[in-house]
Amino acid sequence: MVANFGRDLHDKNFCPGELVDKSGQPGTGVAQLLPPRIEGIRSPRPADERTLRMCFSEQDAIAASVALSGLTYREIAARIGASKSLVNAMVKGERPLSARRTQAFCNATGTTLIVQYRDMERALRESAGRQRERDRIAAIVAPTQRAWGAAA
Repeated sequence: MVANFGRDLHDKNFCPGELVDKSGQPGTGVAQLLPPRIEGIRSPRPADERTLRMCFSEQDAIAASVALSGLTYREIAARIGASKSLVNAMVKGERPLSARRTQAFCNATGTTLIVQYRDMERALRESAGRQRERDRIAAIVAPTQRAWGAAA
């Protein structure tokens, strides 16, 4: 069977209906689905440790990320594919930043402060021996899930 290969905008091989790797052969590389980085937008960088320590809530980390970016709510919203009012609500603490949008938010603002804050909170919670409710439930159901997985 002869595949119907074409060229995309970046002069790379593609085959409609199939993923194609760099050699032009069918593959499953996710990297082939991602567009190249947009020039002029740098990869997100970690914030200074002092900035992180001054954040007392996730809302603080979100607001600080927006301030560090120097962008307007409208520009950030356009970069994450959301509305300006959603960005405003996240900064005010009225709406949480979902796990699904976190990476896009970091890319848009140019800082990983929100990820750093979440990691710090997780470490503090674990060191204090506190568990989130969802982690406690996950520990309760884990033996049954393992047993069901072994039986399948």
